[in-house]
Amino acid sequence: MKPVRFWVGLVLVTLGVLGILDATGVLESGDVIASWWPAALAGLGVVAMLSQRRVSIGPAMVTVIGLVLLAGTLDLTTGDLWWPTILAIAGLAVLTGLRRQHSSRTPLVMFGGATTREQSSHLRHTDVSAIFGGSTLDLRQARIDPGATVDAFALFGGVKVLVPPGWRIELGGLPFMGGLEDKTNGSGKTPEDAPVLTVNGTAIFGGVEVTNTPDE
Repeated sequence: MKPVRFWVGLVLVTLGVLGILDATGVLESGDVIASWWPAALAGLGVVAMLSQRRVSIGPAMVTVIGLVLLAGTLDLTTGDLWWPTILAIAGLAVLTGLRRQHSSRTPLVMFGGATTREQSSHLRHTDVSAIFGGSTLDLRQARIDPGATVDAFALFGGVKVLVPPGWRIELGGLPFMGGLEDKTNGSGKTPEDAPVLTVNGTAIFGGVEVTNTPDE
């Protein structure tokens, strides 16, 4: 996800330059940074959606969180928006999951744990979400030709994607106070025509993991 890396690099360079100017007395930028830094987070979500060329729940939630934080730093609110926003995000994820489950068995886990086994012979796209819980998406019996995409969203929880050996994994996304990890047993000898699974992970105070074995 080169656009995401470009945005992160651009934000870091901008913050560094402003910090240098502030430290040398050329420009007082401390208040500007303190007030507007959440705009970088909101922009990160927008850039992620543009790079994916679709609106997905993870980057959309990152954008919402950035805007809420921005409203707080700019004193545009009279109360604490953080927990109401978390509840709204959870509600939107539930509604999205209900709508999608009607047609695609999309797993959505809240306050618990569950495993969903996908056995499609022509898998192209699916998603998995965990909110205050853990969700496992088992793709070891699925077939992708030549590739497929998984949107993984973890909010105060964890998502595990199980894949068979021999798949090439492209893992990217938005870890916000969370992590994305590829634990597959890659040996560097994957054939060029191997199936490619692209995992777009969004981890907000949680984690997204891709692995070959369920006990890792």
